[in-house]
Order: sequence, then structure tokens, then C-alpha cells
Amino acid sequence: MKYYNGNELKWSAEDILIRATDLDIELTEEEAENILTATFKDNEYIMEMIGEVICGTILKYNDEQRQNNQRPS
Repeated sequence: MKYYNGNELKWSAEDILIRATDLDIELTEEEAENILTATFKDNEYIMEMIGEVICGTILKYNDEQRQNNQRPS
């Protein structure tokens, strides 16, 4: 079975610090690392969201395949 290991799934403490700054909240590097770890530690919500997107992609792919198969040659 193939697993997806894309680079867009990489997050760092710097990402947390940027978002905290956007919220006008100051964090230390250690706090940012703790928040990053906590975010992904209980990832059921994240996995559910990804699962929903996968279902949408399957439906879109299926529709495109049907449209391509219905076009006259």
C-alpha cells in the first residue's frame, strides 16, 4: 500500500509563532513547540477533515471520468 508523504503537511514551531503574532499573542519557542505537538497529538479532527476532502476528491474524479467516457470519439 502506498502512503502519501507530501511536503505541504509539514508544520513547524515557526508556523505557530506566525499565527500567534497574527492573533496578537506572544509565545516562546518552547510554548510554540508544545502547541504544535498538542495540535497533532489528538488528530482525530484533522483526520476527519482530510477524510472529507478525500471523499470530495473521489467524487470529483469519478465525475470527470464519467464525462470523459461520455464524449463522442
